[in-house]
Amino acid sequence: MKRYLLPLALVLTLMLSSTAGCLGLIQAREGLEQMRGEATSSISVDSISISHVFDTIDIEPYTNSSTIEVSAESTQVVIYRKVTLIGTDVISCSDGGLSRYVKATLIDSNGDVQWELDECEDVQPITITITPPPALAVGEWELLVEARGVGIPGTAAQDTFTVTVSVTNTCIVYPPSDTCE
Repeated sequence: MKRYLLPLALVLTLMLSSTAGCLGLIQAREGLEQMRGEATSSISVDSISISHVFDTIDIEPYTNSSTIEVSAESTQVVIYRKVTLIGTDVISCSDGGLSRYVKATLIDSNGDVQWELDECEDVQPITITITPPPALAVGEWELLVEARGVGIPGTAAQDTFTVTVSVTNTCIVYPPSDTCE
């Protein structure tokens, strides 16, 4: 029996040493993952806002174009809008919206219109949410605003509007890093 002990020990040592590397790596990886901690979700919001107060007695035109970046991590686009055109509660769009109006259009990076506003009277503040069917179009989205209004300087009798576009980005943060991956 002693005669077979040495060759058996050599074969056993050779087999254990050849598999210890793989098994050791698995155990080491599991140990590191347990020490690392849980991954967390990080949410950031990027916004652009276009707001204007008309402060001349003559009809004043206003135009603006702004862009906002939508990435692969973007999960939704939220639009806030409010329009105040003085006196439209009494005379609502009497000229068909030719003299005083607010028009806004949000165009995605593919050139598709995602949202539009065309108002010639007061619009109460409201929030609209755009969520993607599979995903939002990645790239620069453009917000175009064209408006005309009047106002009496130094008084509350001024046409105003506000349009804000916010992009919500969600990513996973793996400890110990604090950056999105």
